[in-house]
Amino acid sequence: MEIEEIGVGARLGMRGLKNRGMMEISENPKSGDFVLVISKGIRRRWLMFNVPQGMWRVKCSKEEVSEAMNKFLAEKILA
Repeated sequence: MEIEEIGVGARLGMRGLKNRGMMEISENPKSGDFVLVISKGIRRRWLMFNVPQGMWRVKCSKEEVSEAMNKFLAEKILA
């Protein structure tokens, strides 16, 4: 596994890769709960919009974030 920090230019340079999914992690400042928005099969439409094949929202505690991410990777994104 390779982990490296990249900038915007490097991210834009990865256009030729097939997008399998996107994951966004947000925190509700009032309750402290985490909200995960997970999308599968992102396709670019009309040169402007990214349209997912499926999208899910998961509300969980900080301790459950890793478990939820692993579950969706295994069952939805990488399946």
